[in-house]
Amino acid sequence: MPIIIKGVVNGKTIMLDDDPGLPQGFRATLHLILEPEKALQLSAGAWADMTPKQIAEFEELMTELDGRPFQVPGPDPS
Repeated sequence: MPIIIKGVVNGKTIMLDDDPGLPQGFRATLHLILEPEKALQLSAGAWADMTPKQIAEFEELMTELDGRPFQVPGPDPS
């Protein structure tokens, strides 16, 4: 069962929000899961400053191309 703890990346260091409860020097494998709006921003940074009209047009285009509804992820409420 995974231990889920959020944190902030600072270069090669990740500062965790909570103590993981692991001994000092314990090796772990990290599986990064980006927040949806951050993932979109990283993959398409040029789109970060899109207006609401541009977002609506993009969603419409993606829906048309994919054949199913597409919606740009909004901010994480947490």
